[in-house]
Amino acid sequence: MIKIEDYNLTYNTDHLNSPKPTTYSHVIERLESLECKLFYNIISSPDCRYEKKFSKDRIKDHYKNLDAESRFKNIFDEKVLYANPKSYFVNKLKILPKNCNEIKSVSFSLSDYLDVPKHFKARGSEFGICFLHDFLQNNGLRPVEYLNGSDDIKIKKLVLNSPHLIEVYNNSYDMRWENEWRINKDLNFDQQDIAFVIVPSDRLEYFIEWFSENKDFDNIKVLSSNLFKSYVDFLIQYPQQSDNNWGQVEAFGSNDSRGLKLSPENFNDLSLSQKLQFQYENLSELKCLAKNALLDAYEAVYISRYLKFRSFIIDVESPSSLFTEYENILDNKDEPEDANRDLIKSLFGELFKKFEASQ
Repeated sequence: MIKIEDYNLTYNTDHLNSPKPTTYSHVIERLESLECKLFYNIISSPDCRYEKKFSKDRIKDHYKNLDAESRFKNIFDEKVLYANPKSYFVNKLKILPKNCNEIKSVSFSLSDYLDVPKHFKARGSEFGICFLHDFLQNNGLRPVEYLNGSDDIKIKKLVLNSPHLIEVYNNSYDMRWENEWRINKDLNFDQQDIAFVIVPSDRLEYFIEWFSENKDFDNIKVLSSNLFKSYVDFLIQYPQQSDNNWGQVEAFGSNDSRGLKLSPENFNDLSLSQKLQFQYENLSELKCLAKNALLDAYEAVYISRYLKFRSFIIDVESPSSLFTEYENILDNKDEPEDANRDLIKSLFGELFKKFEASQ
């Protein structure tokens, strides 16, 4: 979704500028070709190996002893991600000038959805926040720079201009897989700056209610960590969420006739081997469902803001070439929601054929 051109971040609108899909196969084709990289901040557990090794004297006293869930809540209570000392100067040289703002930063990972489970494992937590790319860029987001292979001129420039970005890797410590970016200050934020949050699947209902009662973040989209790590569980859980409340899923329907209504809870007790077999047989559609859920959450915030801006401009001035693609974007704005419905109906039909029709 996010494109990088000379460190400038933009949202890839190719799918929005194309005609709206008219068939299910077209929906699948569009989603399969979609790259799905977004910026994540995964909340660390105090027990994860990073903190055990590097966190001494770096983390604020009121925060360091909190578990991951309490840290997640605290972030929204205070509306800030605190910068802490990191970079080559801390991690490798063991220098810890507590008041040296030049090497303090907040970290984010530009990750494909397939790589997010690796971050869950590394951080010991399935709590996370996906921020809008332009908000991060406007706050100074830059990618980490590795000194390995850099010439003296580049190293001197980095030390002079961006010491908080400098890292090195070796055979025993290589974090390039994180695709880490940093902001050189505490990051204050509001609801409008966030695309969605991630919580463990067993805490989903709790946090749907928790955010709905938080007047400053009551419209936050809450996604289950199953979206990233267990596609079949995400599929089965989705219609049962209190913020969706489908009741039943209608499968095998058409424009001319009603389909068979299925109860999602009938599939709650599938065994691990059954889920793995179903995932193996339907992996392409399940991945499309995961991608589409991210697309739906991100565009519900980002594209809505664009449409609001466009409406304001049109009210002031007649349309111009700046909005030549507006009609396609307007046609496509509800497509993720429509695709979500079609994917879930199709996949529940496959669940029925696999596990109920044969009984």
